[in-house]
Amino acid sequence: MMLIVLVAACSSEARKREYYDAVETAPLEIPEDLARPASSTALVISVPPLPLSPLGIETRPPRISSTTSGLDSNSSFTWSAQGLYLIVDDTLESVQRRLGLVIERAGMQRVRIDEKGVYRFDYYQSFADQGGFFSKMAFWSRDKGEDYSGAYQTYAEPEGEKTRVYIKYADGTDCEPDAAEHVLEVIRSRLG
Repeated sequence: MMLIVLVAACSSEARKREYYDAVETAPLEIPEDLARPASSTALVISVPPLPLSPLGIETRPPRISSTTSGLDSNSSFTWSAQGLYLIVDDTLESVQRRLGLVIERAGMQRVRIDEKGVYRFDYYQSFADQGGFFSKMAFWSRDKGEDYSGAYQTYAEPEGEKTRVYIKYADGTDCEPDAAEHVLEVIRSRLG
């Protein structure tokens, strides 16, 4: 016990920062025959304008996976100022009706719709179990990836003859792009 106290006392001295022992110096004395420096104006350093690289003016989001993997697909991901959304080649009424069925059949919990047509639901992500008994016991080697389980809301808006399907967190805040892409992919795979 005494050894631990002694080691702790020695190590606390090593952690002492240099500025703890600092002493304030006297202000700078300027000789009478020299003018005082003017400190009322700020120094402006001009930099010549640099041309932006093509990557600097990129207007696309950093990552969106391709969702048009089949010719029979009538929906795809798109990005706007409102975030990631699913564009479906169908009318608003049809998408709104199908959206409710898809959410219920995808295993979402507590599915409800409000007077504005916004579906609110709880999503629980499931992970495929791989391996046998010993693989399941090796908890340290599991790599399930991100878990996007949570409470969400989704709604549809018309865009001409097509429909946009947006996803947000249950409180109405914007979803993280990865979470939005994951949950919209679950919906898209069943919606078509």
